[in-house]
Amino acid sequence: MIELRRAVVVLFAVVGMSVVAPAAAVGPSRAGCAWLPELLSLPANTVDGQVTGGDGAWLAGVAYDPDEGLLWRDGRLVMHGSAFELDTRFEAVNASGVAVGTVTGDDGRLHAIRFSGRFSGRFEYLPETAGRSLALDVNGRGEAVGYDGVALVVWSAGGTARVLAMPPGAGPFGRPAIDEDGTVVARTGILDGAVMRWQTYAWTPSGVRVPVAVGDVREVRDGWAVGAFGEPGQVAAGWGVEDGRVRVYAGGVSAVAVNRAGVAVGAGANGEPLLWSGTTPVSLPAPPGYFPGSVTAVNDHDAGGFVSPLDDEGTVPVRWSCR
Repeated sequence: MIELRRAVVVLFAVVGMSVVAPAAAVGPSRAGCAWLPELLSLPANTVDGQVTGGDGAWLAGVAYDPDEGLLWRDGRLVMHGSAFELDTRFEAVNASGVAVGTVTGDDGRLHAIRFSGRFSGRFEYLPETAGRSLALDVNGRGEAVGYDGVALVVWSAGGTARVLAMPPGAGPFGRPAIDEDGTVVARTGILDGAVMRWQTYAWTPSGVRVPVAVGDVREVRDGWAVGAFGEPGQVAAGWGVEDGRVRVYAGGVSAVAVNRAGVAVGAGANGEPLLWSGTTPVSLPAPPGYFPGSVTAVNDHDAGGFVSPLDDEGTVPVRWSCR
């Protein structure tokens, strides 16, 4: 196994990260409030950034030029930094503030990393065998899922990697997701002549692969997966991984994230950011002076994403709160 390498992160007003406990899954009220936008802070001398993931009270993201991983807690920027002095991007965060993502190495390739608020805040490389890797999701135990080369892998909290077996001739595609119990949900494809045949599977913690009757999965939370089905003409939907229940999210073409209370976020037919508390869509407005952007994450209290200024280029991170 490749030895894990660690480096201290540049901390920004970190408050008690070593003792952060998962936030209660309260979920927002379905009535009596409005989802209002608020721009999120960026590091000094940085003007572009995006939210990429969320859980508990946390939102994770990336700042551009220089590329740094970002963590907000309850809407406040509490950490920004680059791993090993390389361009860094966070893809996901768990309810304890453990984040995963990638760095762009000196070799120009992407390499999977994990950041833990424990031990005063440190990055670590995750083991790889193919010379390139991606970490794309993390659960409450700190287990990460992603790619080692083209292989779909799970990294344990201790850093060891486990390859998930594919059906004969098939390969993994898209963004895998990992649930709190270690179950991984991901889409696979196999070329049948000139036609790609798609099938989504769930891999249990013991490694057993089970077909799941869903389409393109983006996230899974407590046995509930969200994404889209139907090609062409996608429809936003959620599925029970074990029981096969299906819920269509009205007005959406893709659901990209879901929290413990079942609140989902995604995109409408024109790409507009939507939120579903149940199945009825709620529009997520842009702040004054900004174009509508995209919603990319939802934690226990807030939705997160990015918007673009009317008078400039680039993207700015934003959160929507039910107030």
